[in-house]
Amino acid sequence: MSAISLNRPETEAFAKEIHQKITYGLKKSAARYLAGRLGAHVHGTLSEFLIWHPKIKEAESVHIHLFTPLLPFNFDKPEQHISVACHSFEIIAKGEFACAVIEGATAGDRDRFGTFYEYSIRFSDGSSIIVRDPMAWSMPYGIYSPAELYDVEKVRSTRKDAEYFKRIQQSFESPDDNRIGPSVNLLEVHTSTATKYGTLQSLSNRYKQIGNKLKSEGKLSPDEQNLLGFDAIELMPVDPLIEHPKNHNFWNAIQTPKNNGAEITIHLTKPSIINWGYDIVLFGSAALNPSILTTGRPHELLELIETLHNFPGQPIKVILDVVYGHADNQGLNVMPEEFFAGHNMYGLNIRFRSPLVRAMILEMQRRKIDWGFDGVRVDGAQDFKYYDESSDQLIHDDDFLKEMSEVEQNVAGVRYKPWMIFEDGRPWPRDDWELASTYREITAQQGHPHQWAPMIFAYNTPYNYTYWVSKWWRLKELLKFGEKWISGYANHDTMRRGTQADPSAINVNFQLGNSLKMVMDNAYNNTATTLLMNGFLPGVPMDFVQALGNTPWSFIRNTDTTYAIKVAAEEAHFTEWQITGVEFRNARFFKKLKDLGFRSLEGLRRFSKGLLYLVKATEYKPGNIAELLNSFDPPFEVTNWDTDKLNRYALAWAEDLHFYCNADMHADTIEPRKAAFNLAVREFRLRNSWLHSNFGASDCFFYREPVDGTVIFFGYRKDSISGKELVIAANMEGQPRQIHIPKSGLPVTNFDDWSVELSTPSLKLKKIDEPIKLSITQGILFQRQQ
Repeated sequence: MSAISLNRPETEAFAKEIHQKITYGLKKSAARYLAGRLGAHVHGTLSEFLIWHPKIKEAESVHIHLFTPLLPFNFDKPEQHISVACHSFEIIAKGEFACAVIEGATAGDRDRFGTFYEYSIRFSDGSSIIVRDPMAWSMPYGIYSPAELYDVEKVRSTRKDAEYFKRIQQSFESPDDNRIGPSVNLLEVHTSTATKYGTLQSLSNRYKQIGNKLKSEGKLSPDEQNLLGFDAIELMPVDPLIEHPKNHNFWNAIQTPKNNGAEITIHLTKPSIINWGYDIVLFGSAALNPSILTTGRPHELLELIETLHNFPGQPIKVILDVVYGHADNQGLNVMPEEFFAGHNMYGLNIRFRSPLVRAMILEMQRRKIDWGFDGVRVDGAQDFKYYDESSDQLIHDDDFLKEMSEVEQNVAGVRYKPWMIFEDGRPWPRDDWELASTYREITAQQGHPHQWAPMIFAYNTPYNYTYWVSKWWRLKELLKFGEKWISGYANHDTMRRGTQADPSAINVNFQLGNSLKMVMDNAYNNTATTLLMNGFLPGVPMDFVQALGNTPWSFIRNTDTTYAIKVAAEEAHFTEWQITGVEFRNARFFKKLKDLGFRSLEGLRRFSKGLLYLVKATEYKPGNIAELLNSFDPPFEVTNWDTDKLNRYALAWAEDLHFYCNADMHADTIEPRKAAFNLAVREFRLRNSWLHSNFGASDCFFYREPVDGTVIFFGYRKDSISGKELVIAANMEGQPRQIHIPKSGLPVTNFDDWSVELSTPSLKLKKIDEPIKLSITQGILFQRQQ
């Protein structure tokens, strides 16, 4: 290890630059410059550090603390002790900023961990606070631990998909017209439940394995087929997350260093955060959630992107879901309060009117997407708001959304702007949002972005009778506006809302299956709907790994105590929709809940529904809930409840469901014929990208009237360039019915030269003019080439 020291001349020069930028206030240009310098940046043997915190103005001194591992260590160990050399230096403060240039610090890369660092701000009264870096590149032990000095430029300089970006550059009409275009379709992926090991590395390895099979023409398993036929995947958020205040202590110093160069021992625990990814604090959003890293090295993300960009046959684009419109309340623990603008239903509003806050978020976005992402999906764009005092109302910050769209990336020497997708349901959460939301506001303002379509954004219920006729008005909008929409019907939100529904309070469509689990599985993996969305209608159809794999899905997190009991209670009906006796008796599932004393599925269902009732009845008062649970007669399978035991139940629920909702745990239940059909439809979509466009003048889409107990959709489309024609017929819900295409009312008079392009499993038909009987979930697509 090299000697570590503060380079005084370089630090003073750096401080002078900062002083010059803040002399006349933090205007937009100065804020963007400073945001670009924030964090830690490696330049050979020198490393620049810049931190912002308003309390620096009041400080007597600011120090940087460095912890350099003395020996290599294995991140994947559940627990371990490491020795680090400690150094501390007083650094130069300028206004709300403090900076240092350090000589000899170890920079992390693909193969090793670098020097960890944090800051302390000391005040004249003898008090001090620890401040950590919100703009760090690497945070291997989470948001409450020191960040890591990481040489991101060195790691990215050897990327293996440079040719991919050169081809993208060649496709641009001009350097100024450099936005990546939309994909044809899309697969949503939750990294920690997509594979058995739940990491970016294991997901990359899965795609490498599939790619090798394709090269050798090996046979693909149904779960492997579920990952194919897409030209893009969308990763749910991969940022560092909130942490459980008691259970998540990933970095613990055993001693306190007495002098520079002193060695101390650190107790490390491998991060094990369970979360969808949306519970973020914005702190560290340029870094990665360490719980989805096998090695703790950020280059796992790069390897996944390289693997997908170099995938055999056709490159796969990679889209990242980002959450910048709100933050969890834990944000106040790690960020200056000046970063926020009060509370909201999610936790904290962001102070978007601050030029520096604005610039920091845009810089976080730029840094993260510079790993090589092709697109950005912006979560909850309707939540980007600021308070306007003159009108006394919250205003949508559409200017900031435009700035997000204009962030330019630089990857492998290629400058480009990513494809932008916005989830925007304004005027949500207004009472009439389901009726009033157009899902077109941002597209109308900016032109280029896509938005989530109403059929995939809204609380869809395809397991209900009359769903398809009740949503007909939204389907018709898809014909007119779909080319700027992310379409489809299954995603992380819709499946979760499905399993939260009380089946006793709705009209469940048991024609989809003879159990609630079969109904739910077939509602969100419906061959007729797949044929419709992927094989016929406009838009960019999106699928979800869990839906395709008949894998349960729920809202799962182990990151808080305040609402943990409430979160677990609200998933009570999951026990009805997604667990049968077969799964509950399986020894590998629900181990922690069984350890608590739940011996039967009926016992778990009764308790979970009782808990949900009491959460509502007491307006969520855990002490009262525990007391009332103990008064039930007959008693529950598990008794003697108190608040602590309820929290243990909530944790057991989260950890058991995280395992149960892992796609690999259900690979052997996937229906091979359905997986093969779904893949065939997606591949058809890839060959017919013209389907993305809105309906033309000769196209049509309608349902058979009178309905008479069955909703049968008919449609006709024609490609204006190739002349290719398509006809679809699908039974979306209801009794089996015989149909006859020539009598359907479609604008087809010549029935020669039509062939069956796609038909759902078990459906046999060879000619378009023959009568055919369609049962629920069955459909057929005919094609005629010119």
